[in-house]
Amino acid sequence: MIKSRYSAVESLKVMGSASKELMGPSIKVLLWNVFKCKRKGWQNDFISLTDDKDLILLQEAILNSPYDGLFNHSSQHQWIMASSFKHVKSNIETGVKTGSSVVASKHFFSASAHSEPVTNTKKMVLATEYPLASSAESSLEQSLLVINTHMINFVSFEKFRAHLDQAFQALEHHNGPILLAGDFNTWNKKRMQYFNELAISCSLKEVQITRQPRLGHLFRHLDHIYCRGLGIIDVHVHTDIHSSDHYPISLSLHIS
Repeated sequence: MIKSRYSAVESLKVMGSASKELMGPSIKVLLWNVFKCKRKGWQNDFISLTDDKDLILLQEAILNSPYDGLFNHSSQHQWIMASSFKHVKSNIETGVKTGSSVVASKHFFSASAHSEPVTNTKKMVLATEYPLASSAESSLEQSLLVINTHMINFVSFEKFRAHLDQAFQALEHHNGPILLAGDFNTWNKKRMQYFNELAISCSLKEVQITRQPRLGHLFRHLDHIYCRGLGIIDVHVHTDIHSSDHYPISLSLHIS
């Protein structure tokens, strides 16, 4: 039996300090699978891309690395990381990480029930909630629910479906605006079709993103953004950034 290089973690850590009290009415977002920060130039790209953002959703984020100071000492963003596994030798944890200019009022994380083959690793769903600035049309106090996820891969459709169901369970009782985004590993038609069925059932609309399919992703789009109760101002794919195997995606929103 071959011993895995990874062991399970399933833990959550909060880092840094937020700079604002309320989210909105305009919200700038960055979505990025950072490929475990392995490529040259990642740190400079990260600092440049996140400087003006209210929300940053990272997948394949890491902890216990030389980059920890960027998050622990941040005075602009609170960072919440949900780790699902760690490397046995380096002790580096991997998972999803959400940064926000506002302190999260609630947070919740859930690891996939099933593991990926060979590495025997799980994937993570991280849900965070933020108080919103009231719009001029409404005096109701609302909160924004943000779900950052990296879907399980290299498994049967049934196991993928079970993990996607977990992500949607995190939003089914929320009445306010929702942002659902991440790397969903939707590399075949069946996965994407089921994803869209769940999104429609929850009144979520996919943000339309103009981009070029990549060979490494089987010419399928893996990164998606879905919204409810939020207006889309602008979307931009940073095709000039090559410090990951995923292009970063910037998004400007406003509270509907």
